[in-house]
Amino acid sequence: MSKVLIVGAGIGGLTLAAGLKRRGVDVTVVERAPSFKPVGAGISLQPNATSVLLALGVPLSEQIPAVMGQASFTDASGRPFMTADASALVTEEAPAWNVHRADLHRALLAACEGVELRLGAEVAGLEERGDSVDVTFEDGGAGSWSLVVGADGVNSTVRRTLLGEAGPKVRYSGQTCWRFAATSSVKRAASVEIWAPGKRVGLIQLSEGRIYCYLVASAPKGSAGPGSSELAMLREQFGWMSPDLEALLSELTPETVVHHGDLCDLDGAAWGSGRVVLMGDAAHAVQPNMGQGAAMAIEDAGALTLLIPEHLGDPSALVGTFRSAREARVREVWGMSWRIGQVAHWGNPLARAVRDLALRSMPTSMMLKKAAESWQPGIDIARSLRET
Repeated sequence: MSKVLIVGAGIGGLTLAAGLKRRGVDVTVVERAPSFKPVGAGISLQPNATSVLLALGVPLSEQIPAVMGQASFTDASGRPFMTADASALVTEEAPAWNVHRADLHRALLAACEGVELRLGAEVAGLEERGDSVDVTFEDGGAGSWSLVVGADGVNSTVRRTLLGEAGPKVRYSGQTCWRFAATSSVKRAASVEIWAPGKRVGLIQLSEGRIYCYLVASAPKGSAGPGSSELAMLREQFGWMSPDLEALLSELTPETVVHHGDLCDLDGAAWGSGRVVLMGDAAHAVQPNMGQGAAMAIEDAGALTLLIPEHLGDPSALVGTFRSAREARVREVWGMSWRIGQVAHWGNPLARAVRDLALRSMPTSMMLKKAAESWQPGIDIARSLRET
């Protein structure tokens, strides 16, 4: 009998699989998608995430990441609220990189070579029986594992099967988002996020001449609807916010893959029970406004890599120990990410003026100090991983 079943082959699930493989744990990963396709666009990996990935041997550097350099936040006129360059704070063991999500996924799959991976396997039911969990799948298959980890995203089947209506609910932020990454003549030495009433735009340079863009607008849930990624609409709604963005959007062709979705999180956290543990978005989905959504799943994976081998014989305390190790950290990121998204879209002119003054008054040294403090929990996990 395989020791651990990981449900979900996204960033969190594969990071955990790579970690457990390194620690000699027998692990199986199942994924409901029938195949892996290039999904998502760009992703910023701050030192708390990269340090864990590198400690687990994920070959990120082979995917040609772009070094994360200076970043600024501006209003729609281009006037900055804040600008910072954290390059002096990073190290070889904890760099800061911008990567394409598909490149990260390939690196994670490479780190999981030899791990049993089943595609097209969607969980239908879970039942704990003494020293195992019986799992059934929609295709009629079944199996038993010592421990099940739900890493299957914000709409987690494992969470819903385990907790039903008692679990946390998906919460809409009031904002919808378009993302894409494209090769472009637009080149940026620094990342930028531009705020306007009810709108937000980010431009981040990736490697190999690609640029990652996200476009966020306040909107009722589901209102964007079919055809929402049409380029003419995006140019009209967002192109005026930046000359670089206008140039980028004018270069795009209908073949450009534009990913659209409402920005959601969970209205609370759920960590699992018994022999079923939840992690990443399945446990505590956060808004992407700090660039820490995937990082929380990566930190979770690092923490579970440390905890699971010590609890496999008797996992009764695993969920409680994991929750104690992660709850305060996740709650802080969850709350701050939500607040940043709401504040960024303020429409009231007086409120915006007060916000802008407060941001422009904050010393750069204070921002960098807060950034370094926010990375430390992940760096501490990575240090422990290197010592095991």
